[in-house]
Amino acid sequence: MARDFLAEMDALLNHEKETIVVEHDEFLDFQKVWVNYDHRKEIVGAAQRNGQVIYRCAESDIV
Repeated sequence: MARDFLAEMDALLNHEKETIVVEHDEFLDFQKVWVNYDHRKEIVGAAQRNGQVIYRCAESDIV
């Protein structure tokens, strides 16, 4: 079953969730949702080994 990345990003921005961990094989599905997300500049990702990316809210309101 595909993850609901839109709901996860909303939860991240509402501080209901601290991170979103996206695995290598999920990245394209996440990216399709993220690129059309109105608040995408407020979500930053940090690449990990093996293609994993951990997304968090930006530290400041200025991005």
